[in-house]
Amino acid sequence: MVTSREITTTRAANFIPEIWAQDTRNAIEFTEVLSKLVNTQYEAEMAVGDTLHIPLRSNLDTQTKTQGLSNTINYQAVTEGVQNITINTFQYAAQLLNHIVTTQSKFDERQRIAHAMGYALMRGIEVSIAALPQSFSQIVGTLGADLDDANLRRAWQYLADAGVTSDATWCFGPAAIASLFGNDKFTNKDYVTPSSVIETATLPPLYSYPAVQSNLLRNPAAGQTECFLAHREAMILIRQLMPTVRQQFKIDNIADGLVAYDIYNTSEATWVDEAPNGDTVASTGDFGAVLVRSA
Repeated sequence: MVTSREITTTRAANFIPEIWAQDTRNAIEFTEVLSKLVNTQYEAEMAVGDTLHIPLRSNLDTQTKTQGLSNTINYQAVTEGVQNITINTFQYAAQLLNHIVTTQSKFDERQRIAHAMGYALMRGIEVSIAALPQSFSQIVGTLGADLDDANLRRAWQYLADAGVTSDATWCFGPAAIASLFGNDKFTNKDYVTPSSVIETATLPPLYSYPAVQSNLLRNPAAGQTECFLAHREAMILIRQLMPTVRQQFKIDNIADGLVAYDIYNTSEATWVDEAPNGDTVASTGDFGAVLVRSA
């Protein structure tokens, strides 16, 4: 006997497949920015060893010469200082890939792992550099507050006081850049050419220095960002071992162990003040960098 029935999704469940997408929805990845703004000149010198010693050199004084045979000159000898940098950051990213997954997965898991490990190491260096500005002695702005033109001018002056006129960069987080978009001086075509911020969503050079965005700057709390203005030689990155990948078959697991690792250090650079100090090393400090606190 046949009764009137509807073919529902329940009755047809065996004929309706579940589909997995052809690609995965991967985690957000931020652009590498900070490692391109710092001094890497010492990397070639650290093929071996764990500590780099950078001698500091002071300027000399001028002295007044008095006439007369008995009035001899004084020879100046400065007791100089040194900056010591220890290379001790050893980081890695690793995964153990079982061969049943390699065989059965529709995705190229090995390629995915390689990319993920590379990003992890890059991010580690960016975060390490981003932690340096919190220790800068020259500071403008207020955490959690929008930047204004006075903040930028004072930051520019700090570098100008140290004789810096080029090769420096502003680095802001998205919130700081958004606040500066609202400053007519930096966005209006009457001041800035050729394209407006509305068209490009990019800040023009600010007081001669380019402005870039990093999403990996340090955030002490919600709504707070530690931005900076820094000369290239204000921060040092020494990658003694560039990212290196190794693979090992783990017979006990029937799996491939994959690891990527690097060895590096990030440090503030010690700058020597321009003013001579007799036979004593001149004052030192972080004269080439400014912490810019903002929202």
